[in-house]
Amino acid sequence: MKATLSSLAVCLLLANGARAGTCPADKIIAGPSDRTLAGFDISRDTISSVETRMGKPQKSKYVFSDFDADGPKWVKRKWTRGETALAVSGQADRIQILQVSSDHADPAYATGRGLRLGDDRRRVEELYGATFVAGHVTGPEIGERTVTYCYDDGIELSVGYDHADTVTAIRVTAPVVPGSSRM
Repeated sequence: MKATLSSLAVCLLLANGARAGTCPADKIIAGPSDRTLAGFDISRDTISSVETRMGKPQKSKYVFSDFDADGPKWVKRKWTRGETALAVSGQADRIQILQVSSDHADPAYATGRGLRLGDDRRRVEELYGATFVAGHVTGPEIGERTVTYCYDDGIELSVGYDHADTVTAIRVTAPVVPGSSRM
């Protein structure tokens, strides 16, 4: 139930034009962002390419099609492998959000820099540094505690921790470009 509400909240925020620009200026990181999660690049891959590689999703939804009857529908696809879930959301076959989550370590789903479910806070800060927003920016909280790394290209990397500061969720979010179906 909590995951469903979080997914709906993300889609609502994005459908209404939420942008990464809400990151405080002193928390924006210059330089290359991490656009890759679970082997998918949020800027290069498409929802269709994820489906081709992952197979038929266990869950598939069209979301908020009533907001813009002429525009592309928002979609969400979800795959579960063992105890790990991979979710992809976007519009017009373009990926807006990539997210992996599990309460158990899973080395199969990593960021481009190598962050994995089950890593500890120290590993996150070794890979991404200590400049982050405590909490969420564009999407809802993930895990018991969320930190978000905001990049100057608009990409956000959110990391969800459990009570022991172990990574239980990772989300990469692309910026929304107003007036465009490209997020």
